[in-house]
Amino acid sequence: MKKIILLLAVCLLFAFSGYTYTIPAEKVPAPVKESFAKKFPSATSVVYKMEKTDYKVTFNDKTVGMSANFNSKGEWLETQTIMIESDLPKVVLTSVATNFVGYVMTDITKIDGPDNVLNYEMHLKKGTVAEKVKFSQKGEILKKTHLKK
Repeated sequence: MKKIILLLAVCLLFAFSGYTYTIPAEKVPAPVKESFAKKFPSATSVVYKMEKTDYKVTFNDKTVGMSANFNSKGEWLETQTIMIESDLPKVVLTSVATNFVGYVMTDITKIDGPDNVLNYEMHLKKGTVAEKVKFSQKGEILKKTHLKK
């Protein structure tokens, strides 16, 4: 069951990329490939994409679906890791339960950034209402976007 959820989450991660297109590895600047290889040496199923002006690399690390963004100089911008609800910190779960009573979580992602920035983003659905919400590691709501169906 976990593998099915993980596979679905990876597919959704690709689907919500927006303004992204796949590019062949030989068209990716060497600094991007080098930085990626150094940061994620055990990555498999690597796919390079162009996302606006940055490079998005989607891959698996062990059995976990991930993506990492780099600028053209090879500087790491962020990493998104697909998660399941049970892996979220208690403070985030408590914030969801308090602020979104009756909502169901889907598409849960951990976002790591430079300077030890760590956030969690997810879709929350209740009936016909759907929100994309970003939480801090302390459970604070950082951003909420209403999703249209």
